[in-house]
Amino acid sequence: MSWVNYGELRSRWRCSHVGAAFKAIVAGFLCFLMAGCGGADSSEEAKKDKDERAKEKPILVEIHEVQRGVIEVLLERSAALQAERQVQVLARTENPAIELLVEEGDSVLKDQILLKLESDRQRTEYEQSKSQLDKAALEFQRTEKLYQQNLVSESEYANNQFAFQQAQLLCEQAKRELDYTEVRAPISGVITLREVKVGDRVTTGTPIFEIVDLASTVAVIHVPEQYLPKLKQGMVARLSSDTIGDQLFEGFVSRISPVVDADAGTVKVVVGLSDLGQLAPGMWVKVELVLDRKESAVLIPKRAVTYNVDRASVFKAIMDDKGVIRARRQPLETLNVDKRHIEPAGGFEEGDWIVVAGQAGLKDQVALRQAETEDAPDTSMDPAPVQQ
Repeated sequence: MSWVNYGELRSRWRCSHVGAAFKAIVAGFLCFLMAGCGGADSSEEAKKDKDERAKEKPILVEIHEVQRGVIEVLLERSAALQAERQVQVLARTENPAIELLVEEGDSVLKDQILLKLESDRQRTEYEQSKSQLDKAALEFQRTEKLYQQNLVSESEYANNQFAFQQAQLLCEQAKRELDYTEVRAPISGVITLREVKVGDRVTTGTPIFEIVDLASTVAVIHVPEQYLPKLKQGMVARLSSDTIGDQLFEGFVSRISPVVDADAGTVKVVVGLSDLGQLAPGMWVKVELVLDRKESAVLIPKRAVTYNVDRASVFKAIMDDKGVIRARRQPLETLNVDKRHIEPAGGFEEGDWIVVAGQAGLKDQVALRQAETEDAPDTSMDPAPVQQ
C-alpha cells in the first residue's frame, strides 16, 4: 500500500471543482447571450412583419369611373346690368300738376298719358289761333278765286297766302303747347322714378318721371383680345346673380365691338337676355360665354385632382396581380375645364377608375379599400388583374 499525499489530493480536488464551476458559469453566460441575441432577432422580425402589415392595410377611398360627357369651354366675366332704353321725362311747359295717372313700378305704353297739367291758358290760346286760322283760310280761298279770274293783283294774292300760312303755324304752335299739358310716355317701359305730385308747379325742363324699358336690359363685358377669334354674334351666354342664388338665365351675344381698346387690350361685348326673369337693371351679375362645346369628352371630376408643387395629378385605382387594388399617381395635363370637370390632354380613358375622395396624403402603390358607393368597381365580378 502506497502512501497518499493528502495535501496534493486536496489541491487537485479544489482545482477540479473550481474549473467545473467556472465552466458552468461561462456556459450559462453564453447561453444567456445566445438567448438575448435570438430574442432581439425575433423582436426585429416581428416589428418588421408588423410594419409590413401596417403598410399593406388598405386605405379607405372613394373610387369613380371615368366617363365621357359634355364639357363646355367657358369664359367668365362680371358686369352690372343696364337698360339701353332709359329716358327721363321732362316738363315741356310751365303749369301746376292737377292729375297724376301713374306711379312708380307701373308699366306704360308709348304715348300713354302720365300726368295732366292745368291747361286753361293753352286751351284759350289754341282756340284763338284756330279762329284766326279759319278766318285766314276763308280770306285766302276768296282771294284765290278772284286771282284765277284776274280780278286781284298778284301781290294781294301773295299777301293773303302768306297770312294764311302764318295762321297755320300759330295754330300748330298753340296746339303743341296745349298737348304739352298732357305729359306722355316717350317709350314703353316701367316707371322707375316719379318726382312730381299733384299741386306741384312744374317748369320747362323739370324732370318728372324716369322710364326704363326692361326688355332692353343688357350686360356689357370686356373680353381679352385673344378670345376675339372665338367670339360670334348670337353665341350662347349664361348669367347668374348671387342675390338670386344658383339660377341661371339664358343670354346671347348681341353685339361685338369692331375695335380693340388699345390701353386695356379688351373687346367690348354686349350680352342680351332672352328673359329678364328676376334680374333687374343695376344688379351685378356673372356672365359665362360658351366659347366651345364638346359632346363626348373624357371627364375627370375636379375633386379628384391633387397638387404637388403646383403640379396636378390624379390617383388611378389599379389592381395588381394579387388582386389588390393599389394607387398609382397619374400626372394631369388640362385640355379644357368647366365648373365640375376637367378634360385631360391624355393619360386617361373611359372606364378607368380614379380616386375622388380620401386621396389626401396618398402615395403610389399603397393598397386601397373602396368605399361603398354606386360607382365603386366590383372586383368580385372581374378577378383578372388590370395591367399597370
